Amino acid sequence: MSNKPSISVMDALTSSARHGSTQDNRLGRAFSVLLFMVFVIADMLALVAGASAYGSLTAMQNKNDQEIMTVGPLVSSVRANDTHGSVRKTMDGPEGEALVLVSNDASGTYETRIYLYQNNIVQEYALAGAHYTPSKATVLAKSSTFSFEYHDGLLFIHTDAGTTKVALRNMQGGA
Repeated sequence: MSNKPSISVMDALTSSARHGSTQDNRLGRAFSVLLFMVFVIADMLALVAGASAYGSLTAMQNKNDQEIMTVGPLVSSVRANDTHGSVRKTMDGPEGEALVLVSNDASGTYETRIYLYQNNIVQEYALAGAHYTPSKATVLAKSSTFSFEYHDGLLFIHTDAGTTKVALRNMQGGA
């Protein structure tokens, strides 16, 4: 007898759960779909933000690489000839000022001249005092501008790629 009332109570609970379960199931499914959509949208936003950040970083790296390729040979020439009194500025270049790096050798005094010629920054190696010969010069970089200045041991080189600072190892540069 004790089993009979408990079975009827269980039957009553199960039958009421069956009637309410259809509505609960619909609500549960709707909530699950809504939660899934929120996660999908959050993932898409994170993907778009990551792609945008990657694109910005890549563009910045390409710009920096281009600047290095433009001014790298200039900096190398200055560094290679950086000795006491070697860096000079003249207005003798074919299209304005020229950066002249003087080197004394047992066979004489030579100049490495860097100047602007036909939208290129060129480098020419010649005997000191010789005439400029742009046709024999080596192109270092494409640029429509080239200027420079010397302040407190730093040589500032201005080109289309921007301004580059070269710390002269010998502070007696004299440009």
